[in-house]
Amino acid sequence: MSLNLRKLRQRDIAIVVLVLTVIAGALWYFYLYQPSQERIAELEATITRLETDIRRGEDARRNLPDLRLAVAMLEEERRVFLSQLPKESQVADLIDALRNSSEAAGVTIRSFAQGSGQSNVQDVRAIGFNVSADGRFAESMGFIDLLENLQRFTKLNTVGLSVASDDSDDPDLNTAVGFTVYVFTGTDPGER
Repeated sequence: MSLNLRKLRQRDIAIVVLVLTVIAGALWYFYLYQPSQERIAELEATITRLETDIRRGEDARRNLPDLRLAVAMLEEERRVFLSQLPKESQVADLIDALRNSSEAAGVTIRSFAQGSGQSNVQDVRAIGFNVSADGRFAESMGFIDLLENLQRFTKLNTVGLSVASDDSDDPDLNTAVGFTVYVFTGTDPGER
């Protein structure tokens, strides 16, 4: 069976052209138009995301000088704070000062023991101490106040008071104080 195009009638040619046109249209739609539309949708979503990222970046760029200033201020505050902490080698002097102050306040230190401390700050070490002392109420409160006034580098953890004897209006108190001393262990904080 051979196909002779000259013998086809005009109606058959129109049907063949119409079928080929429909097939070409379907191929164009499924292989060119639809993938292009999907790609356009993906690109539009990417453009929207990138525009959002650009806005965030521009906002961040505008805020950058303020952030740099805030970081510089925080670094200076940290440097000042660290410069006010005693050095690790000065802990013995601090203990002597506390002992002398307790004697001047009229409180007798019964025991002085090193405990544990915890610090999460770089170049700062926490050293825990436990002190047991005897003295009258006013003197004991004065000693505790002395420890509290070292707040820049000392933190009271526990305070325990018990009456040694209750036979007077101003009895002797047994005082137990747990505190942490924060010392600087790094190099000069001004060098940063």
